[in-house]
Amino acid sequence: MLRFSATVLAQGVLVTLIVTLGASLVATILGLIVGVLRVSPLRLLRWFSIAYVEFFRGTSLLVQLYWWFFVLPIFGATLSPWTVAILGIGIHISGYLAEVVRGAIQGVNHGQYEASIALNFQWFTMMRRVLLPQAIRAMLPTWGNMLIELLKGSSLVFFITIPEFTTASKLAADATGDYLLFFAVALFGYYVIARALITPFVRWLERTLSDGFVRDAME
Repeated sequence: MLRFSATVLAQGVLVTLIVTLGASLVATILGLIVGVLRVSPLRLLRWFSIAYVEFFRGTSLLVQLYWWFFVLPIFGATLSPWTVAILGIGIHISGYLAEVVRGAIQGVNHGQYEASIALNFQWFTMMRRVLLPQAIRAMLPTWGNMLIELLKGSSLVFFITIPEFTTASKLAADATGDYLLFFAVALFGYYVIARALITPFVRWLERTLSDGFVRDAME
């Protein structure tokens, strides 16, 4: 029985890690794109990005997953549980990350804008070479927090038939009757994953991207 429980937990942790990694990539890419569009000089793109952020940030993640998984097939679009888990969670979190990106870009010292204009940079060039690199450094701590929230939100994929870490803990508890032990494992397991993987990765990025960077540019 103990061997069964350990196997189930290991499989659940692996599923959680895969979903977290995939959804993090989706959230980061979409968050950057939508966040940049939030400060676009084109009004139509700004309106689109605002609508995107308000919808995905303002509605329940679980309900969004239900829509992806149960409602879309009504319209002929059937997605696998894994696709729904990774895209659904990633898109939801990207709404929050987009606002982080927007705030970081707008927080860059105004002199950087003026210098870019003086150098006759186009908007895209200014964003790519001047503003976004500084904004990324500034938003890393908040980005790391959002990845931890994403990790914890991955437990909701149980509702679309994916047996992740929390579900595995319950299966092990049901099989052994030791609910205290296995729910304690579930309770602290997410903390361990975040502390052992996400936090060190974000701190490494902070150190790496800060090498040779003049911090006064952000003051």
